[in-house]
Amino acid sequence: MLIRSLALTTTCIALFAGCATLSNDQREAIKRGQGIYVKECAQCHGPTGAGGGEASLGLGETPPDLTRLSERNDGVFPREFVRRFVLGLIDKTNPDAAMPEFAKVGLAHVYPKGGADGEVLEADFADLLEYLESIQK
Repeated sequence: MLIRSLALTTTCIALFAGCATLSNDQREAIKRGQGIYVKECAQCHGPTGAGGGEASLGLGETPPDLTRLSERNDGVFPREFVRRFVLGLIDKTNPDAAMPEFAKVGLAHVYPKGGADGEVLEADFADLLEYLESIQK
């Protein structure tokens, strides 16, 4: 009985550890996404994603806290909603809001010399979403 309990406990620990461990690919994607966040988002959403970056001063409203997106969505990171919202594919409640529509403006700070012709590459955006999901509280 003790051996069976020990084996079950060891198996559960191994499974949970496997879930908590990120692959090298995920770590690299998060790192690339953080770089994109710093260049394109931190000015308004702040260095930690909690809102209140320097460029948001005087906008009339504080940008949303990006670290609590999962909390506001029953513990699930709303990946597709965030993707569509940031790209400007969802109608905003306030059309005059300062949030750029990145599908139109591109990643000008990531590619200041034109790079990808100012486009938002799917790989870049996937990395940004990985980073945003990684900072959820």
